[in-house]
Amino acid sequence: VTYDGYAFRVEDTAAPGFTLPQAADVRVLVDVPSPDTDVTATGGLTIGVSGDTLTVGGLKAVFAHDNGTSDVTNKMSAGSLIRLRYAAVLNTGASFSAPGGGGLDPNENTVTLTRSTSDGGTESRSASAHAYSFKVDVVKVDKDDTSTALGDASFEVSRGGQLLRFTKQVGGVYDGAYLLDAAGGTEVTTHADGTLTLLGVEARELSFRETQAPDGYFTVSDFMVEVVPVWNADASEVTVASYRTGGTNLAYVSQDGHSVTVADPSKSLANLPYTGGIGIVLLLIIGGVFLMVAVRPYYLSHRAEATANILI
Repeated sequence: VTYDGYAFRVEDTAAPGFTLPQAADVRVLVDVPSPDTDVTATGGLTIGVSGDTLTVGGLKAVFAHDNGTSDVTNKMSAGSLIRLRYAAVLNTGASFSAPGGGGLDPNENTVTLTRSTSDGGTESRSASAHAYSFKVDVVKVDKDDTSTALGDASFEVSRGGQLLRFTKQVGGVYDGAYLLDAAGGTEVTTHADGTLTLLGVEARELSFRETQAPDGYFTVSDFMVEVVPVWNADASEVTVASYRTGGTNLAYVSQDGHSVTVADPSKSLANLPYTGGIGIVLLLIIGGVFLMVAVRPYYLSHRAEATANILI
């Protein structure tokens, strides 16, 4: 195959839910003379993005050259690697996977390599990758009566010390859910039925801080929720995902595993220990003991005086 007629290109047609990068953000890397050597500026290499398709053509210029007789001659040893590196971003059309048996729905993307064959034709090889974006379901209830749902509870959510921002969805399948969005707000609030859904989060630890409890209730201590995925043998697919919680026993995984239950204690003496009020309870107990100790001498003195009066 002549050098001029030799084809070696990669094409990525983005699946729904993916937004491709700009052509300038694509990098072509090789492992010679050192790992991750950037050869994006190689003459003859073309990178283009049109609509939902990204194409990297002329890759032959990276590993071969024309030896003057129109034949293809390698300038890299067999076994050397060429890496195409770019980031496709999940957009509002992405699919979201639910932990706890709620359904795994990966965003699948396929890239195709087309190359020349010795008979003058071409052949193609494709490879797919799964990108997962998760949804987290929280349900707010009364600690003493878990059948009572609590709306209007507000939270701030952070990851790795960084406050996350969300935009509330209006209409569609996820109406009322909060989608991760750098331009959104920092507070998320439960609905009247106590539910709160976060979309677009990674399988990492999320920290929740209740900023406003429903009327008549204490705020719970800060707690964490983590989505824990289990991958298959070649790490290409998630086979199951579940929740893990920590920070307070008032936040726990629901019995069916589909959500995280957060139980708010009502403003009552019985619930003071759940809100850091155990010290108040101790003070009340100690005060009661002191009162009993103080009253007893008075009672004995009064009784002795009464007895003396009778004897007289």
